[in-house]
Amino acid sequence: MEGSRKTPGRKATLTRKEQAAETRERLKQATIRVLGRIGYRQMRIADVTREAGVAVGLFYHYFADLQAVTSEVLSDYMAEMTAKARKVTPSDDLFETLREQYKILIGHFEEQPGLMRCMLQASEEIPEFGEIWKASNRQWTHSFARRLSEALGPEKLDRKTSLLMAYCLGSMSDGVVHEYYVQQNPDLVGCVDSRDQLAEALATLTYRAVFLANPPREKLGAAAAIAVAPAGQ
Repeated sequence: MEGSRKTPGRKATLTRKEQAAETRERLKQATIRVLGRIGYRQMRIADVTREAGVAVGLFYHYFADLQAVTSEVLSDYMAEMTAKARKVTPSDDLFETLREQYKILIGHFEEQPGLMRCMLQASEEIPEFGEIWKASNRQWTHSFARRLSEALGPEKLDRKTSLLMAYCLGSMSDGVVHEYYVQQNPDLVGCVDSRDQLAEALATLTYRAVFLANPPREKLGAAAAIAVAPAGQ
């Protein structure tokens, strides 16, 4: 039984409760690695326990099934994503705000492309996580819609139109980043040199869609060529 035998080193100093917490966390980290390598649909409990270095039977002491551990690790990661996004200081400059938010989104795909791929799979197959996923996306989209309305003014952009634009623009950016990091489309990979370039390209296209104009030229760097074509024509 876990905690029944003392071993040299750090383990010997842990209480039974601490050992249990450590084992549970080890299983979660193992799940993250397995999800990243092979995805949710191919993952088996034996894959997770082998990765964690524990017996298969011990898994059920901490989690009911694969859905439970997957839902927990993906929910944790979504909370981490949200926390990072909220650290961006609100700015009156929509272009700068967009660029920083896209950098954060791209950073998550760079760090955990397999986990980001699994979020879409799990949102369709794990009801509990699916609700969390939908609520998070809805919250982000409504927040983006409010930002668009503030940037243009409610007299120019009503609530329904701003929400429609937010969903369209959000789907564009999610799709491009997913295709680059998860699907690794060779055409797209060949067009992008850096995270900053991709973030700036998405920010520029979003800005043009909202204002029918280019961002200020002096703010552009890696993706300045995207603003060469006349906007609003």
